[in-house]
Amino acid sequence: MKEKSHYKKPLTISVVGKGGSGKTVITTLLAKCISKNYDFKMLLIDADPTYPHLSSMVSLIPKKSLEKLRTDVIEKVLTNAKSFEEVAENIDFEVYNAITESKDFSLFSIGQPEGPGCFCPSNTLLRKVISSISKDFDIVLIDCEAGLEQINRMVIETVDILIIVSDISIRSVETAATISKSAKIFTKYKKFGVILNRVKGDIDYIIEKLEDLKLPLLAKIPEDDIVTEYELKGKPIIEIPENSRSFLAVNKIIEDLFEFQ
Repeated sequence: MKEKSHYKKPLTISVVGKGGSGKTVITTLLAKCISKNYDFKMLLIDADPTYPHLSSMVSLIPKKSLEKLRTDVIEKVLTNAKSFEEVAENIDFEVYNAITESKDFSLFSIGQPEGPGCFCPSNTLLRKVISSISKDFDIVLIDCEAGLEQINRMVIETVDILIIVSDISIRSVETAATISKSAKIFTKYKKFGVILNRVKGDIDYIIEKLEDLKLPLLAKIPEDDIVTEYELKGKPIIEIPENSRSFLAVNKIIEDLFEFQ
């Protein structure tokens, strides 16, 4: 039987890390484990404008991205189809219409820019969207852009749990340390820690490095042939069997993540 929510919603979980560390796979596994164990109303946010792969991994395609919504708003104002005041009043309605739902969770995507330029406008709007719509969900699980951008721009300022995904390289662990330093300044997290992904062989030196950097270790996710096979074939990670090594490892940390509530 699934457990019910016993805390004041929403609980916001952000997954960050170095590019290529596997944060989107971890986000997908977290979504699968949470939906399996808890009776939560959950929103997934694909906040990576460079490589928005979360939708394909969870097999749920968004109706409209935040970036498309933003450009539509600009076009309506510039063409005088609607006044800025009218557009501002309806922005939440537009966002809700862009959310796609399944029986286990809903999905909203930042999307890729349709033209040249930086991601700053979409990131700014995303921060407001998270604040506005998250109150209607129990869990908001965010797959963030790689690196520091969305932390330093305070996109995930109100995060409750910050998960930093690292592979078993020193460079990735050092990136995790840099992310944690920025997060202490620019977010209000209540709990944070590192998930080591694709673990194999002797990683004692990596564990010692985490301890030296005062980075708490949440879990070690073993290298998983099933995940590798799914990724090679482009199969949705959300469909991974529950006896897979990676699923079992992520499933073990779910209760610990929620214990501070």
